[in-house]
Amino acid sequence: MDKFNIMSTKLLGVALGCCLLAASCQKSTTVPNKPAPANYIPRCGTHTNSDTSTTQQRIAGATVLSAPIAEAKFYKLFPSYNSSDDFEGSGVYYLGGYFYTVFDNRYKIGKIKSTLPINSSNNTLLSSGSGSSNFEGIAYDNNGTPNFFVVEESVSNGSVYQPRIREYDASMTYQNNKWAQYNFTSTTNNKAFEGIAWVYRGGNDYLLGLVEGTGKVVVLLKTGSNWQYVTEITLPSSVTFTDYSDIAIYGSKVAITSQEDGQLWVGTLSSTAWSITGGTAYEFPKGSSTGVVGAGTNVLYGNVEGVSFISNTQIVIVTDKADNSQPSYQTYHDQSIAIFNLP
Repeated sequence: MDKFNIMSTKLLGVALGCCLLAASCQKSTTVPNKPAPANYIPRCGTHTNSDTSTTQQRIAGATVLSAPIAEAKFYKLFPSYNSSDDFEGSGVYYLGGYFYTVFDNRYKIGKIKSTLPINSSNNTLLSSGSGSSNFEGIAYDNNGTPNFFVVEESVSNGSVYQPRIREYDASMTYQNNKWAQYNFTSTTNNKAFEGIAWVYRGGNDYLLGLVEGTGKVVVLLKTGSNWQYVTEITLPSSVTFTDYSDIAIYGSKVAITSQEDGQLWVGTLSSTAWSITGGTAYEFPKGSSTGVVGAGTNVLYGNVEGVSFISNTQIVIVTDKADNSQPSYQTYHDQSIAIFNLP
């Protein structure tokens, strides 16, 4: 049995011009019977990662991580694929020498050997389905019969939009899905659940869902019919990210990433209360305009969408596809998987 016990904000900043756009560009977030936070300002428009973006809110004084100890583009890992094949990495979980990775443009889930062998039969795509999946995070439940949870960011459910949690067995065979009882009014701004982490507490299964637009961590209790809303965790005020792209838990450690800001924050989850405290900020290494890590001051890792602990001092990340609004040097590390040591 896996020994990793994954018990696995400042609000989104926007440029003033974006805030003056028509209300149709906005999205409010609500919990059942609870209003949207009064100071929530939705982000309008498309994803932008320019280093000079006025929306960036990197945590000052963050420790810069050293170059990754291993890194590879997804298409190079799987046999019979090439650079024209998109693998939009959106979540990752380390288990037993493999990285289980979800992609928001694929239903198939990657199982990648942790040594990252290129073009290897050790790297496979599991489960089935075609088209864009809207998958944004993956978690693992090692209590009793092991299984994986994969979250669809936000799906229409009657008059509201809710995250939907898909369950897979240990072989990554799809089992069922349940709605997460946390409401959004639309999916247009892509600001719903960006990551999940599993917690086993008091004989119950919980998922912590990270809201991309606010940084709120939503606590959900698994019931027979759905994932029931319990409460929200507010991150410490020092966590001032522009967006929030994934969450991972390792023991009492909690990792939160931001793709816009190219940073990682690690705090502490209470074992008795639903709270997260403390914290250390890390910055992914910068580099040159040709993507060389350490050879310049450009933000190279501007698309970090997934994170998982490998150990107490090591993490793995996966990256989404860079869009046309981003500087070209951020394509050198997009659609990739990379391993970093934590100081």
